[in-house]
Amino acid sequence: MSHYRSGPILPGVAFITGGARGLGLAIAQSFAKEGARGIVLFDIQPQETMDLAVASVEKFLSKDARCIAIRGDVTKESELEDAVATTVKEFGRLDYSANFAGIVGPLGATWDVKTEEFKRVIEINAVGVWLSMKVQLAQMLKQDPIGGEEEGRVGQRGAIVNCASVNSIQAGAGTTGYSAAKHAVLGMTKAAALEARGQGVRVNCVSPGFLLTKLLEPAFQVQEGQTTALMTGDSWGAYEKRQGRKASFEEVGDVVALLCSQRMSLVVAHNLVIDGGFTVNENPE
Repeated sequence: MSHYRSGPILPGVAFITGGARGLGLAIAQSFAKEGARGIVLFDIQPQETMDLAVASVEKFLSKDARCIAIRGDVTKESELEDAVATTVKEFGRLDYSANFAGIVGPLGATWDVKTEEFKRVIEINAVGVWLSMKVQLAQMLKQDPIGGEEEGRVGQRGAIVNCASVNSIQAGAGTTGYSAAKHAVLGMTKAAALEARGQGVRVNCVSPGFLLTKLLEPAFQVQEGQTTALMTGDSWGAYEKRQGRKASFEEVGDVVALLCSQRMSLVVAHNLVIDGGFTVNENPE
């Protein structure tokens, strides 16, 4: 018998919030590349965007695997419950979840930001992650382990990876809402991980660095000088330089997918920073 491992790393069923574009879509593609037999994209995007996302994931699926899209809002518990129920109906179980739905929120000094705008980013980026975990955990905890673990490993009922950010461990002027939400994601990840670890479910989060997603594009459409809190093209270049280089969505996708693997069986309540060294670099450039 060969001592080399073979077969898919992630043979189960994956559920990705914010899965129709950007980092969420890259994560879905990574799950497909690693052998997932079922992938569910949960997003609020228009149907055309959802259809294109499914098609892009299908290019990487194995012969008998499938990808479906479900439109919904992460701030609506009933819609998340329906989506997970559909996932189980279609595929029999839910093995991996990546919670990446989110917004940047208002960029501005605390005294200038509208209260409703602040509440909205908290509702989507923090409460939305909590609701997603709540519904996903409820399903994972009542199913048997996926099986196939190596001798001496604990069986895994499920694995969840939440989207934090480098703003979960630091902040920038003008990002009170976003930074508050991402700090909250880190805290709830740790708490949920401790609750679920004894029952075969691992919960972790990742903190990506600087990738120019669709969510960030509006921040670059404001004239420099309008407010000190808004980003400009020049400041983005400085961020990337401090990060060491430009980053790709696929690099984050692979990390999230592999973090769900049974090979990460002892990784619990961890915040894995994916930033090329940005947060440990004391030099501004």
